[in-house]
Amino acid sequence: MASSDPIHIIIDGRPYNAPKRRLTGVQLRELLDPTPKNIWLDVADAQDHLVGDAETIALKDGMRFFTDRALTIYIDKVPYLVRSTSITEDQLRALPQRPIPESHGVWRDVQDDLDDPIRDGEVVTLADGDRFFSRAVTVRITVNRQQVSLNGRLHTGQQIKDAAIAQGVAISADFLLLRKTGKSFTAVGDDEQVRVRRDEKFRAVNGDDNS
Repeated sequence: MASSDPIHIIIDGRPYNAPKRRLTGVQLRELLDPTPKNIWLDVADAQDHLVGDAETIALKDGMRFFTDRALTIYIDKVPYLVRSTSITEDQLRALPQRPIPESHGVWRDVQDDLDDPIRDGEVVTLADGDRFFSRAVTVRITVNRQQVSLNGRLHTGQQIKDAAIAQGVAISADFLLLRKTGKSFTAVGDDEQVRVRRDEKFRAVNGDDNS
């Protein structure tokens, strides 16, 4: 690469061409309009570094930075201001005045491509103008090796058993429900709420027979 070639860096999730290989904190901030008050270097697996105004950073292609300027994102076509370039799935759900219910999933709207589903507990990287939408979801699990469809993701143990019975699984409402975790099964109480995942495996057994 010739020394005159621009360096490609990422700020707040968007690409920018840096005119020089070495820029101060002020020069980095001035690449953006409006200019933010602060800029951080994104350090993988460590605390991010606040770049001082007079500090010089030796830039490399793909280096990532983020700022404290407000970003506008859209959820179901409604705009929301956020002051972070990352947000958890739960925080994203909580932004609307009426938080997105557990019966709905959330997707990132990707232009000219397949929309990207936001996974449980995912940390979502944001860029200004990002669009998300929600819609009711059906989660398919198995109970005693039979497929069962649930509306939404949050259910009590009793609701899971009731749905399985209604869909033809040969169990009773007083059976003990077990959830597969790793190589073993753990009990789920009738009033215990669990967030189910697609293709998750459950077992319902009579009484204390959890073999």
